[in-house]
Amino acid sequence: MLRRILVTVSIVFALSLPVSAASRDAGGVDTSSPSQRHAWEGAAKANALAPRLAAVSRTALVVDQGGFDAVHYDLDLTIDETAHEIAGRVALRARARVAGFDAPSLNLTDSLIVDSVFSFGRSVTWLHADGFVYVTLDSLYGLAEEFDVTVYYHGHPPTGGFQALAFGSHNGTPVISSLSEPYYAQSWWPCKDTPSDKADSADMRVTVNSAFYAVSNGTLRDSTDNGDGTTTYWWHEEYPITTYLISVAVTDYARFDRWYHYGPGDADSMPVRFYTYPELLSTAETAWPIAVDQIDFFAETFGEYPFLSEKYGIAHFTWGGAMEHQTVSSHTASSFGFSTYLIAHELSHQWWGDMITCRDWHHIWLNEGFASYAEALWAEHIGGFSSYKSYMTSMTYLGSGRIYIDDTTSLWNIFSLRVYDKGAWVLHMLRGVLGDATFFDVLRTYYGHPDHQYKDAVTEDFRDIAEAVSGVDLDWFFEQWIYGYYYPDYTWSWFAEPDGSGAWAVYLHVEQTQSTDPQVFQMPLEFSLLGDKVADTTWVWNAARRTDYTLTLPFEPGTVRFDPNNWVLDAASLTTYGIRFLTDSLVDGDQFIAYDDTLVAKGSDPGVPCTYHVAGGALPDGLALDDLTGVISGIPTSSGTFEVQFRADGEVDGLPVSGYRSLSFQITAGAYVPGDLIGDRVLDVLDVVALVDYVFRGADPPSPFNAADTNGDCKVDVLDVVTLVNHVFRGGSFPLLGCVE
Repeated sequence: MLRRILVTVSIVFALSLPVSAASRDAGGVDTSSPSQRHAWEGAAKANALAPRLAAVSRTALVVDQGGFDAVHYDLDLTIDETAHEIAGRVALRARARVAGFDAPSLNLTDSLIVDSVFSFGRSVTWLHADGFVYVTLDSLYGLAEEFDVTVYYHGHPPTGGFQALAFGSHNGTPVISSLSEPYYAQSWWPCKDTPSDKADSADMRVTVNSAFYAVSNGTLRDSTDNGDGTTTYWWHEEYPITTYLISVAVTDYARFDRWYHYGPGDADSMPVRFYTYPELLSTAETAWPIAVDQIDFFAETFGEYPFLSEKYGIAHFTWGGAMEHQTVSSHTASSFGFSTYLIAHELSHQWWGDMITCRDWHHIWLNEGFASYAEALWAEHIGGFSSYKSYMTSMTYLGSGRIYIDDTTSLWNIFSLRVYDKGAWVLHMLRGVLGDATFFDVLRTYYGHPDHQYKDAVTEDFRDIAEAVSGVDLDWFFEQWIYGYYYPDYTWSWFAEPDGSGAWAVYLHVEQTQSTDPQVFQMPLEFSLLGDKVADTTWVWNAARRTDYTLTLPFEPGTVRFDPNNWVLDAASLTTYGIRFLTDSLVDGDQFIAYDDTLVAKGSDPGVPCTYHVAGGALPDGLALDDLTGVISGIPTSSGTFEVQFRADGEVDGLPVSGYRSLSFQITAGAYVPGDLIGDRVLDVLDVVALVDYVFRGADPPSPFNAADTNGDCKVDVLDVVTLVNHVFRGGSFPLLGCVE
């Protein structure tokens, strides 16, 4: 069942807001806020990527790579830290997705030089142009049939821009490291560079100067001293992996291990391995091992660590942020890189981003929003619910744009703060809507779902799982928060008075005033009502621009709090209740049939009841408004749709105040006019003559016959003549609808 809850929030951090210099000093204490960290990560990526994005993304938009799926990548790379060059052999084993397939195309930047291309050891035709290696195989492959392509290449990876394989240094020592998200694996190795096509496994053989150590994904299978001053490190990733998560990091790392114990025995342990710059070893030994506790917490919360037979690791790299490379996250060497919450963020990506990857960059919130939310869960784990609320408040995003990324050629869009922070708020609000037990069941079900585990997903996949687990239709929720813009802007007010039975009636008025899309958000709202040493909490469903609620309490409320637990991303302000109409509609009626409805307005001072008036438009003929009771009654003699503005007058704090409400209602035309015996819909002397002729002279009965029953007593006699005569000649009451058969 839906829980009905809400939040008031007010803090905004601009995307361009940098982490302070002090918060990034090596070995110092990271003092940045969550939004500052997210802004730094997103802005740093976007700034670095922007110069080279156009060339890569432009070609990716026009070449169809849908004819095959990657099965296995085997990278054999030699990296020269002095010349800043790479020479490599990359073998792709792939599977045809269509019959008669022979033309795979691989992404590879034009800055690198292709030397040759082979398939099953035989040279094949190829063309390297416009960021692609276009290959023509020497055979046609049937649906689901496997083939291989091996590309030999060399060169200097692109410099400037993102430089996905970067050559830097620490303390005078070379560092080589990669960061390929979102489009840049292709800038240092040939591949099908899209997040949706995961290879089943991968091997990374990296040959480097023997003074260095090469870190990569998965498990180290071997390290070979080549006898020429170089060493080859062979890493194997046995789990499915997408291209942007394959990484290398090379320098003179100081290494230390901890262990994650996932079972009772010593064998039930996984290494947690840390690769730090030697000069930062003591800081790393103090800060990084918290990852072990976080693995344990996230495993209990989400499901077991996804790459349990391999490792989790953290390695320093040259970039100024961090990156969730599969099984070994990369961290900056500044104090930012030692932040407990940055560690939690990158670690949680092993579940959300690495194991389940966004199918395309439109849905990157499934990576970054989930990881940012995991930070808040860690805050809750170590500090309780109040810490969780504070952490979510610090990620409040009230900026523009929507979470779904329309233009994925804009890196500012892909790595915008709303993806990180507003994405986290979506999960926070979903938790509020569903309740804790159901929400965490949703996450665990998503984690273990066979259609997505070690695969990919889009927003609708997560939505469908949340609906299946909860039994609640959530299309409205995701439509407004993922595909809509901005947030609800509430103004609200309240008024209370005794209800005459010893209890108190509390009247809440809530308006949504935003002019953005959507103009009406649907959300449950929580209110806390506080009296003298007593309190009550209630939830209401809000799905209109203006809504009034009436609550009943056994005590007098002294304070009412709007969204005390901060469950909705919004702006909210308390206003004076004033005079509010609780009546939001009038019943429709029928012509010539008695009508009765009542206007209700609240907010006037005790002892000063509201009075009611028609301020605009007009009631149907025959109806009247009682100004003291608000009752609208009578027999409507006109028909149609009536738009009427009503005014309620009262006093607030001794001053006259008025409230207004415009209402529309329908009076349906009757089949005939009572007393209209000749059918001209006018009551006059001719109708009197016709009735007299029938009653006293035996004339033919009128049609319809009920028109003659002018007093409504189900008989046609002298009393009906009297009623009609009184109306026509003396201004008496309008005849009633008859009831004779």
